[in-house]
Amino acid sequence: MIILLLILIFTLIFTLLTACSGGYGDEKHVLDIEFHKGTNGVDFDIIGLMPEIYEDTAFKLAVNIFNKGAYDILPGQGYVNINLERDYMCLSDPGAKQCSDGTDTIRMLGESLQEQQLKGKSMANPPGDFELIEYYVLTRPIDKQSFEHTSNIGVSACYQYKTDLITEVCIDPFFYELGVIEKPCKVESKSFSGQGAPLAITKIETQMLSEGKNSVRPMFIITLQNSGNGEVIHKDMIDKVCTSSHLPSNAFNVIHLKSVEFLNGVYKFDRDDENSNIECTFSNKQKETKLKNRKAEIKCITKQPITADIGTISTQMKIVVDYGYTLSKSQQIKIKRFGTYG
Repeated sequence: MIILLLILIFTLIFTLLTACSGGYGDEKHVLDIEFHKGTNGVDFDIIGLMPEIYEDTAFKLAVNIFNKGAYDILPGQGYVNINLERDYMCLSDPGAKQCSDGTDTIRMLGESLQEQQLKGKSMANPPGDFELIEYYVLTRPIDKQSFEHTSNIGVSACYQYKTDLITEVCIDPFFYELGVIEKPCKVESKSFSGQGAPLAITKIETQMLSEGKNSVRPMFIITLQNSGNGEVIHKDMIDKVCTSSHLPSNAFNVIHLKSVEFLNGVYKFDRDDENSNIECTFSNKQKETKLKNRKAEIKCITKQPITADIGTISTQMKIVVDYGYTLSKSQQIKIKRFGTYG
């Protein structure tokens, strides 16, 4: 009798587990939560800049760059650029006392590292990669009518980055049915603080849109926010933004939703797949989303209804967003004429 009772209990547990999985398998996306948190990306310090320097003097300026986020910057996906007031300063070669017109102000991130990429934080590399980029600067002679001139040296970092989030959402075809027995999950909104990147997914609101008895089309309203200390830029314009080239209107505050999926990918939006069975709203036909006041919302809804045969189920949802990001800093330098003291 005891054995029979145990068999019945085991069968019941197995049935419930199967109902919760909906027969869609148990594949799980995994992120290292310890490093996929916070709102940091690339940061840098300007090193070696003296507050005062004489005209016609060479000095070395270093930019110490850190990838404090959770994502790698691959070759060609990031740049740093130095901006000088050209009437008063120029780049030179090491040890030279003349301007070098062939010296480029823009450098590729990770270029000096072994794998030529600036890796983010991970289990194998908890602090993330850092790189030291050096510039040799020469001050030009200042106007003879002046004793000194105050100028700014600006440094900008521009790079491609991404944000991804894995969380649990509840899909409930019985959402509008009254008196249904206790369910394994509840349809609700969720809030988040950061995923190890300056653009953060801050909220997912889940709704079940009725398509008849025990039939719904899940809709997800995804809220994103620029939580970093820089600006979101178009992922394909990072070099142009860094060099202040002529920029189109969509150079800033543009993000690209790459994918949304749940139920182990049975339901998925893929930016590059026209046959996706989830459709999302965008700002234009290029599937771009514009941030306004550093925030944006994207609505995604399944094209076909989900019916009672899957039951009420808690399932993983994965969201991936691509974008570019830029951060700028500047420091003042006072250029003094020879023969001026104090």
